[in-house]
Amino acid sequence: MLIDKEKPFYNVTQVSEILGISADRLRTYDEEKLVVPARQGKSDKRLYSELDIEWLKDVRTIISKNRMNIYSFKLMLKVMGYISDNEFDKLAKDSPNDDIWEIFARIRKNPNYDKLKNF
Repeated sequence: MLIDKEKPFYNVTQVSEILGISADRLRTYDEEKLVVPARQGKSDKRLYSELDIEWLKDVRTIISKNRMNIYSFKLMLKVMGYISDNEFDKLAKDSPNDDIWEIFARIRKNPNYDKLKNF
């Protein structure tokens, strides 16, 4: 059986454990529109998909490796939205820091990028 990576399944507690962050930090990411989890029920319970978790792992890596704040990350997403795939590939090729560009490439391919780059 294949798992639908876009299907919301994980609650805040599960995702915070998977990512090794507090539930409050996860809620902050939601409030700051770094992730848009699905909502369920009258309580508006947040549910996250596998793709949301992959996205958040990459976001956390970029923010922590570059000592970036949330505002700077959002600005970076906005700027990346103006760069064509060819320009992005050239920047990545010319960069001495390959691992960061690999993460940027995953970020650009994740459906969350299209939802969030123009927040």
